[in-house]
Formats: sequence, structure tokens, C-alpha cells
Amino acid sequence: MIPDLQRVLEPEYLAGVHDAATDNLRQMRSECTDLENGVSYVRRLAQGRLDVIVAETQRRADGNGGDLADLVASLPELLSDGVRAPGSGRVDQELDPPDDVVVPLSDVLDGVVGPSIMTEVADLAPDELSAAVIALRNFEEQLSTSRRSLHTTIDALNDELARRIAAGEAPTTPA
Repeated sequence: MIPDLQRVLEPEYLAGVHDAATDNLRQMRSECTDLENGVSYVRRLAQGRLDVIVAETQRRADGNGGDLADLVASLPELLSDGVRAPGSGRVDQELDPPDDVVVPLSDVLDGVVGPSIMTEVADLAPDELSAAVIALRNFEEQLSTSRRSLHTTIDALNDELARRIAAGEAPTTPA
């Protein structure tokens, strides 16, 4: 993973949160939110690659695999399956994830299953498809775990900010 993500996921990141200045808490929350946004974006990229490879695996099982043009024609339907309706239950975020998070995580994703494999998916041997599915699932699970941990950290920061506001210790206008 990337150093900033590892740093904020360490238990020490929240140590002393009750004594931290309110502006520092807001900065920490902003940092975690940016990381969560980037992790979510790259996680969806990984899921898209996984969707394509699983679809090719299924097409082969149905006797239809090996035709890249046919697979490409099915991408709009394939990649829209499982897309949730608006409203995640979390506060809306900026949709433009930060490059300093996306670029290094995308590099890791490319090392797991890169663009070259995606352009050759129709020609891959069954064991290569299987290995790609396993690698992508593992990577996606790592990102999901990090994302859940980021949510926990963001919630802890929000709770402390809310406590301060309720106690009249912090201004209610965001920095």
C-alpha cells in the first residue's frame, strides 16, 4: 500500500485525539476522506477488471469465450451490473479522487493484473484467468479492509468533533 494510508491506519494515528486542536482534527478528517476517496476509486477499478475476467471465464464455461470483440461489446452491460443506486449512507464526497492516492494504488493494481492482461483476456489460458481472478479478489479485499478501517477512523474523528461542538468547545463552521 502507500505510506500515507499505512500511517493513518495505525492505532497511533488517533492517539491523543481528545487533546488535539480542532483544526488538526479537521485536517486529519480531510486527509482520511481523501484517502478513502482514492481507495474507493481504485477498488472500483479492480472490481471492473475482476468483472471482465469473471465474465470471460463464464462465457468460456458457456462455450462462448475467446472473442474479444464480443466481450468488448458486452462491457456496458457487464460493468453496470451491481452498481448501486445513489446514496451510500455516507456524506457525499468529491468525485475527483486525489492523484497522490490514485496513482500509487493504481500502480499496485497494475502489478496485480495490468492493462496488458485486460487487452488479452480473450486469449488467456484458463489457469491465467483463474490466477488473475484470485489476485484481483485478494487486492480488492485488501482495499475493502483499508476502506472499512478508514471509515472507522473518520467516524472517530467526526465523533470527537461532534462532542466538541455539543460541549461548545469548537466552532461549528468547518475550516
